[in-house]
Amino acid sequence: MPDVLGRLRPWLTLLSASGTGGALAVFTAMWLPPWAAAAVGTAGAGVAGVFSARAQEAINRTARRGRDRPRHVRDLSDPIGLGVHPAAVAQDEAGHTNRVPEFVRRDAYMSLCARLREGGFVLLIGESTAGKSRLAFEAMRDQLQDHRFHQPTPGRGFDDVFAAMATGRRHVIWLDELDLYLGAGGLTIDVVHRFLARRPGWHVVILATMRVREYDRYSARHREVSDAAVWRTGRDVLLLARDPLELPREWSTDELSRARAATADRRVARAVSQAQHYGVAEVLAAGPELVADWRRAQSIGDHPRGAALVAAAVDCRRMGLHRPVPLDLLVSLHTTYLNGSRKQPPLESTEEAIAWATAVTYGSSSLLTEVPGQGYLAFDYLIDQTFLGAVPEASWITLLPHLTPAESYDVGWAATDLQRPDHAIAAFDHARRHGVANADYAYLLAWGNAGHAAAAARQLGEIAADRSTRLGVNHPDTLQAQHDQARYLGESGGATQAAQILHHVVVRRTAIFGTDDPLTLTSQEYRAKFLGNSGEYDIAVRMLTQNAEQRRRTLGDTHVDTLLARVSIARYTAKAGQPDVAVRQLAALIDEMRGVVGPDSPYSLSARYEHARAVGDAGMPQEALHLLTELLAQQRRILGSAHPRVLSTRHQIARFIGETGNADAAASLFAEVVDDRVRVLGAGHVRTLGSRLQHARFLADAGEQEQAAPTLHATYRLCLETLGQQHPLSQFAENLARTVPLPKTN
Repeated sequence: MPDVLGRLRPWLTLLSASGTGGALAVFTAMWLPPWAAAAVGTAGAGVAGVFSARAQEAINRTARRGRDRPRHVRDLSDPIGLGVHPAAVAQDEAGHTNRVPEFVRRDAYMSLCARLREGGFVLLIGESTAGKSRLAFEAMRDQLQDHRFHQPTPGRGFDDVFAAMATGRRHVIWLDELDLYLGAGGLTIDVVHRFLARRPGWHVVILATMRVREYDRYSARHREVSDAAVWRTGRDVLLLARDPLELPREWSTDELSRARAATADRRVARAVSQAQHYGVAEVLAAGPELVADWRRAQSIGDHPRGAALVAAAVDCRRMGLHRPVPLDLLVSLHTTYLNGSRKQPPLESTEEAIAWATAVTYGSSSLLTEVPGQGYLAFDYLIDQTFLGAVPEASWITLLPHLTPAESYDVGWAATDLQRPDHAIAAFDHARRHGVANADYAYLLAWGNAGHAAAAARQLGEIAADRSTRLGVNHPDTLQAQHDQARYLGESGGATQAAQILHHVVVRRTAIFGTDDPLTLTSQEYRAKFLGNSGEYDIAVRMLTQNAEQRRRTLGDTHVDTLLARVSIARYTAKAGQPDVAVRQLAALIDEMRGVVGPDSPYSLSARYEHARAVGDAGMPQEALHLLTELLAQQRRILGSAHPRVLSTRHQIARFIGETGNADAAASLFAEVVDDRVRVLGAGHVRTLGSRLQHARFLADAGEQEQAAPTLHATYRLCLETLGQQHPLSQFAENLARTVPLPKTN
C-alpha cells in the first residue's frame, strides 16, 4: 500500500492544482507519445476545465518519464489515448464518468484474436470510424496482457522501440493509422523483419490499423499513374501483413443483435437505432453530426472563419501533410475557403473560430484537435467525405514552401493521385534536391504525367536497361521500370511497341506475383489499352473485360480499379463502332463513380468525358457539346487550364462544333488547341497530331483548302514516321488527304 500511495501522491497533487477536469489528461498522459498525450489533455480540458500552466507542465514531465519506462498491455486502460474515437460522456450509478462506450464484439474479433496469438504483422483496414482501433485495443487487451507495449511516434524512427525491446521477450508494436508510418524515411520491410526476427521464446506482434482508402493507394497503384517503383516500399510492407482483416463500417445482423443486448449503455442503444443509415461506431464518434455542423457553417455562414479553418486542415491531409498544421499556416490557407460569392456576415475572430472548431460537441469529438506546440489535426472522418471539392490551386502553392523534403515527397504523391502533375513536379523537385531517396524517379514520372511522355519514356528505357544489367531481368525493379517505360511510350504514340513491352512484363509478373496480383493486373490493363489505341478495339474490349472481372473478384464491385477498368471497356466499345452501348455503360458508371470517389474526383471527370464523347459519336453532337461544356468548367477548376485532360475536352468540343456544321468556329478553336498542345505536350505528341489533323479537316470544310493542305500532308507524313501506317490516326490522315490534295505548283 505505501508504494501505491507513493505513486499516487504526485497525481493527487496535480489534480488538486488543476481541478478534477484534469484527471483524463493526467492518466492518459502516462501512456501516450507527446502530441497524442497533449491532444487528449486538451479534449479533457474542453469538457471539465482548463489546466493551470504549472499543472500542465508537471503532466508533461511525468508523461515523458512514463514513456521511458517499459509498459505492459495489462496496464493500458484508456483506448482514446491510442486512437479510439471518444463517445459522449456517460455516468454510471456510482457517479463515475467515461467517454468509452461498452465494447460490442465484432464478427472479426475471434479471427483477430487468433492472429494475435499467432504473432507477426497484423493489419486491420476499414473506413474512418469503422471501429478498427477499438477492436484492435480490446483484442490486444484480451490476448496480449503480458506483452510490453510500444507506440512509436510517426516520423521519429524506431530506434527507441528497438532499444526498449531489449528488455523482455513479449512485445506488441502499436501502429494506429499505419499510413503515417510509411513514406520517405518510414517503415520498411527491413524494419518489419527486424521487429519480427525469430528468437527462441519470443512473441512479437505488430498491430496496425489503416483507413481503406490509404491502403488502396499502396496496395494497387492504378489509375492514370503508373505503379511506380518508389511506392513498392510501402506496398511491400503491406504485403508482409498477409491478408488484412477488413472491418466494414456497417454492422452485420449478428453484430447489431449483440449491440442491442448492451442495454446498459444508452450511447450504444442510440447508435443502433440509427444503424439503417450509419455505422454504430460512426454514430458513437458523432461523425455525421460533425459533418452536418461543418457543412451548415459553410452554407449558412454562422461560423465562416471556423469552417474555412477546418477546410484548410482537411485539405492539408488530402495534400499529403499528416502532421499537425501550425495555426499561422492554417490562417494563411483558410482565406481561400471563405465563401466570397455572397454577402457574408462579419467574420468571427481567429480565436473564436478556433474555439468553435475545437469544441467537443455531442459529448464526443471535435472538428479540429489541438496538439499544443504543434498545431491542429482535422477529424479523420472528414477526410474521406465524397462531397469534398477539389483542393484549390492556392492551397498547393501556399503549402509547398512550408514542407520538409520528406514531406514534399509525400505531398508529391498526393498531387499525383489527384492528377495535379504541376504540383507533383514542384514537390518532387524539392525532395530530390535534398537527397530524398527515390525522389528522382518520382520526379521523372510526374514529368511524364505533365505531358512530357516521350522524354520520360526515353529515360525510363535507360533506367530499365541499367536495372536489367545490375539486378537481373526478373527483378521487380527492372519490371517496374519497363512497365513505366511502356506507359509513357504508349502515351506518346508508340502504342504498338508499348503493348509489346507490356506483354513481356505481364508474362514475368504473372510468374513472379501471380495472375491476380495488382501489379500483374495493372500491366494487363495498360497492354489492353495500348492495343486498343493501335486499332485493336475488339481485342482491347475482350482483355479489359477479363481484367475487370479479375479486379471485381479480388477487389470488389465498387473498388475504383474495378470501376476504371469498366470505363476503359466502354471507351473501346465506342471505338469499336458501338457508341450507343458505351453511352448506356457509362451513364451507370458515372453514378457509381460519384458514390465511391465523389463528383469532383478526377476519376469521376474521366467517366463523364468518355460518356460525353460516346454521346456525340452516337449521333447526338448537340447533347455532347452541352455535357462537354459543363465538364470543361469543372475540369478547369479542379485540374487547371493547362492540364492534358482539359485540352482533350477542348479538342472534343471543337470537333462536335464542326460536326454540327460550324466549320469556321471549329477551325478557329482547333488553332488554339493546337497551340496549347504544342506548348504543353510538344509538337510531335500523338494528341497534338490529332488536333492538327482536325484543324486541317475543318479548314478544308470551311473552304480554306489551300491553307489546310500543307498542314494536313505534313502531319500525315509525321504520323507515318512516328506511328506507323496501321495506326488509327495515320489511317484517318490518309483518308483525309485523299479529299484535300496538295495544290499544284507551277
